[in-house]
Amino acid sequence: MMNCRAIVLVISFLFCLSIRVTAQKSVSELPPSQTAVLQQFLTEHKGLEFLSETVTDKSILKDMRKTFGVNFRPFYRAGDFNHDGVADFAMILAKEGGPTGDQGEGIAETHRKLYDMTVVIFNGVGKTYRPAFIKTTKAPRACFLNTTNEKRKRLTFGVYETDDGFVMTPAGKVYIIENGDK
Repeated sequence: MMNCRAIVLVISFLFCLSIRVTAQKSVSELPPSQTAVLQQFLTEHKGLEFLSETVTDKSILKDMRKTFGVNFRPFYRAGDFNHDGVADFAMILAKEGGPTGDQGEGIAETHRKLYDMTVVIFNGVGKTYRPAFIKTTKAPRACFLNTTNEKRKRLTFGVYETDDGFVMTPAGKVYIIENGDK
């Protein structure tokens, strides 16, 4: 009887470890319902691809995690962004291909090359999600998603160690952009 309980505890522990959402190295690390929605979105939006955290400079990623917490995932965020009581998620996706801009020699290598990035917010709708916000912008791979620290948290897009970025504020079933982005 004791061995059976120990086995159940070990299996439960391993199961909990396996569902930890890292959501950054591959699409399959997202919760299953999010994986299906994201894969469908990528099928419908040819030229966009999942952005793995492995494209981020390791020292920048390490510093981001010191700043934002050890489980910080720069290109993924989950939460109730539109405050309707249903979980949502957001991703930064990349346009296939290489850089589309160069900010010049005076810029750090981690921030110099610009890529076409697309921010997508998927609002929770029942047991699934639907895209409620899509914005393409140019940014280095040191970009990230986060939430503000105010009472009614809002989703933000930023470039690490800069003031570049914008805030996505819910407005009904859509989002409006505030602060910065042109």
